Amino acid sequence: MEYMYETHMHTSESSGCGRSTAQEQVYAYKERGYAGVIITDHFLNGYSTCPRYSDFDWHEKIEYVVAGYLSAKKFGDSIGLDVFLGWEFTVRGSDFLTYGLDINFLLANKDVDKLSVKSYSKLVRENGGFLAQAHPYRDKPYIEHKFPVDASLIDAVEVFNASDVIYSTNNPNEKAANFAKKHKMPIQAGGDSHGVNDNPSGIKLAKKAENIYDIINAIKNKEVTLIT
Repeated sequence: MEYMYETHMHTSESSGCGRSTAQEQVYAYKERGYAGVIITDHFLNGYSTCPRYSDFDWHEKIEYVVAGYLSAKKFGDSIGLDVFLGWEFTVRGSDFLTYGLDINFLLANKDVDKLSVKSYSKLVRENGGFLAQAHPYRDKPYIEHKFPVDASLIDAVEVFNASDVIYSTNNPNEKAANFAKKHKMPIQAGGDSHGVNDNPSGIKLAKKAENIYDIINAIKNKEVTLIT
């Protein structure tokens, strides 16, 4: 038996581009037979629902970031779908899926959204977190660097993004896969789901994940099957 996990998902509560609520997303993945999902809503330096130029204090800003996750977690617990916390950190248009850290980490690191990729990578890893570059070859006007960062700054590469299959014409998934192969890096896939009608993706595990670290370790140890 294999267990399916979505690794890249947005909600309308926390992502400005989200088209479905956290509950709608969770219900859809439960119906599809998934064992769990990682909520990766946009962080404050991306397309967050938190107003970019607000006078909110840091605690209030983080409430925007985790609103989708908290709603998803509560509903997931009620219907039997595991929900894990993540977020999508953005630097000059490049996105980084972050797993393995909690809300206390966010509250304790005020203005983390202003860090460079190098500084953010160092902070995440020092605190036991995991960093995967999402859709590294996506070609959009808002992305300043349409290629992967230094491989030493990330733990894995998203080599299949379901959204890029539909919306991109420059073979970004193939290029990401070639980059990962060149650097012998762990790989993962994600739906980049913004609504219940988007194509799901993610990874399959041989054993049910008891926590987010089981997923992280499976990716790092290359013990996952991609859902493409």
